Amino acid sequence: MEFPSRRLDPRMLRVWYASSLALIAGTVVVGAAATLAVRWFEGPLLIPLIITAALVVIELADMAISPRVEYATWRFDVTPTEVDLYHGVFVKKRVIVPLVRVQHVETKQGPFLKANGLAAVRISTAGESFEIPGLEADDANTLRDRVAELARLAKEDV
Repeated sequence: MEFPSRRLDPRMLRVWYASSLALIAGTVVVGAAATLAVRWFEGPLLIPLIITAALVVIELADMAISPRVEYATWRFDVTPTEVDLYHGVFVKKRVIVPLVRVQHVETKQGPFLKANGLAAVRISTAGESFEIPGLEADDANTLRDRVAELARLAKEDV
């Protein structure tokens, strides 16, 4: 079985790291608020501190492993008849989306993607949506337009 050949933009690693750091910062803020609440009610401070520390350690371990593995495995291709996606960290997932099933295609940019000049392409069918998460913004727009045109042509042929 041959895997798709196109890869994500390498800047996607920065996006995943920034997202992980934001999650860790949020965990620390919530942990601090929980500690203050426990202190206010004169409860045992050790419990929220241990829970927060455990969550931060898990998130740091995930940040150390997941982005590199995800980037190394993420592949996609677009042919005249389908979109082929392959990705995953612990569970590898291969999805082939027939273009005749595509209802709409869109690009999106959250703050982390925009800060890195990237965009995501979301391909929607009647049942679900699939996303290619990190392409250079102009490439994402070109891919969106190409998939939309190929989907239109695929529906004309049916």
